[in-house]
Amino acid sequence: MTQSILATEPQLRLVVFLGVLASMALCELIAPRRRIEIPRIIRWSNNLALVVIDTIILRLTFPILAVGFAVIAQDNGWGLFDIVALPSWVAILLSVIILDLVIYLQHVMFHAVPAL
Repeated sequence: MTQSILATEPQLRLVVFLGVLASMALCELIAPRRRIEIPRIIRWSNNLALVVIDTIILRLTFPILAVGFAVIAQDNGWGLFDIVALPSWVAILLSVIILDLVIYLQHVMFHAVPAL
């Protein structure tokens, strides 16, 4: 299983990213949470350009670092879900939710802390 996840990791990340992006874009179109000060096309294109640049830099400098570390952690029994026995699907769902919340916290901090 680990080898199949490693082999399809880039495609899996892309599919999840595009799914979340489409969901968020649809939510913003239907019910924007703030007044639009910068035109949507400029904001979206700037944000997508940042994603592309970040992805290229990450792929060139740290290929499969996160997935590789996850495999090492799993092999050594590190992590919350090695301590707490849960069905695999629950552990995966909770992992995705927790990681998404951490990324959202990072996003909020980038907006709140001028140095970031």
